[in-house]
Parts: sequence; structure tokens; C-alpha cells
Amino acid sequence: MCTIGVLRFGDGSYALFKNKDFGRPSFDDQIVLEPSVFGVSGLVTWAGDDPSLDEFSGFSIGANAHGLLCSDANVRTVPGHANYDDLVEIALRSSSDFVGAVEAVADAVARQPYHWGNLVLIDGYLAGAIEVRGGRIEVVVNDGPTIRTNHHIALGATEDDDNTTTSRPRFEVARRLIDDADSVDDLYDLIRSHDHGAGGICAHGPHQTVYGYVLHHDRSGVALSVTRGSPCQTTPPVVLTLPIGESWSTAQADGFRTAYPSARSNVPT
Repeated sequence: MCTIGVLRFGDGSYALFKNKDFGRPSFDDQIVLEPSVFGVSGLVTWAGDDPSLDEFSGFSIGANAHGLLCSDANVRTVPGHANYDDLVEIALRSSSDFVGAVEAVADAVARQPYHWGNLVLIDGYLAGAIEVRGGRIEVVVNDGPTIRTNHHIALGATEDDDNTTTSRPRFEVARRLIDDADSVDDLYDLIRSHDHGAGGICAHGPHQTVYGYVLHHDRSGVALSVTRGSPCQTTPPVVLTLPIGESWSTAQADGFRTAYPSARSNVPT
């Protein structure tokens, strides 16, 4: 399922967060790490019970060397449509900023329909969301924080959405909590939240939070704070500097892969 959001801090730095919720109790990320881009691979088969059948596609969260951060959340899986995770990868590989990312996503969706999904994006100047519904998108630009869960806001929720039970309550809790957030620690408090019990932002129900992420961009670059497993049970997070852009080196990339909390982080993509 997933809860995602972006916000800008008072010092000019900015952040993106995501809780990755799956229909099984554990998961190992596959990552893409190159001089210009970092991404956590998305899944075509995200709800599958058998890890050996995992089919990766696109990025579910990532950053590029220009300082653009992007992530996504499921709304509805439609047979025959392309994976919305591919849109996150398209945005990060083809764009230096929010405006370029919107244009790239619009071009991709014009060529073929995609699963329904939400994307949140932020750069040094703009932030907001792209709601994707088949061959249609709706762009929302926000001055303040942006939150999305598993329904559309601008396009509207429907009875056909894959999650009609916990999505709206999580959205309301995340929107309330992010209004008081002014640090990365506050964002980790948000993704550990158990409002609404097992179906909260940190999920322990049929869909469980298997990873929590916070990407934080400041003058020194981009830092990733990541937990494998429920954020409420994994403290402190692993904090890593993304070796992209001017920070890139083969040695730094190897060290990042070794430290990343996943048995698949060193698997070639």
C-alpha cells in the first residue's frame, strides 16, 4: 500500500518519506545506484507471497544528482497497464527538476496507460503530486507539505481502489502529523505512527510496513535514513549519504551497497 509525502524545512533543506507496505511480513530491497541516480526498485508483483517470483520494474523511491526526490504509492492495479514505478524512474532519469518530471510523466502516460498511482516530488523550488489514472494525470503543486496514500485526492477516490479501508484514515493522520514536522526525526515519528491501530501509517495488519525511508536534501547532498522492517521496531535507522553527483566514486558506491539493509543490495540490476 504505502504512505508517502514531501515537505520543506525552514532552513531550506527538504525531504521525502515513504513507508513501504507489503502483503508479507518481510522483504529485501533491490537498489539501483549510478553516478546520476539512486532508486529502490519497484515491483510488478508487489502483493505476491513468494519472494522467488518478485519481478522488479522502475523505482518506488529515489533521488537524482540534480536534487530531485520522487516516490509513489499504489491506488489501483489494472490488468494490461504499465507499472507506475516506471514513471518514478522516468522522472528521475530524464528530469533535473519538478517541472521537467511532470512533463516526462505526462509524455509517458500519453503513450500508454499505467496502473493508478500517486507520485510525490520535490526539488529546490517546487513540490507536489502527480496522480495517475490509466492514460490521465492530474498535477497538484503545493507551497506546503504534500501527502498521499492509496487514493486520489484531485481525481477523487473510487470504490474500485485497491484499498478503501485504511487509505483515507492514514492520509488524515499523516496530514496532521506533517504540519508539526520540522526535522528528519519528526518524519521518523510520523512513519512510526500507530494511529488507527494495525492499519495505521506503520502497518501491522494484512499489509505490513517492510521498509521505512526518509530522503533529506541539504547543501551537503542527499542523506537516506532507512529501516528494514517496521519503523517502530527498528531503531535507530541506517543513515547513509547517497554517493551520486559530485559524491560519486566506486568505493563510496560499494560501501553504500554493503551498508544498505538488504540481502539483495549487492545483486547486479
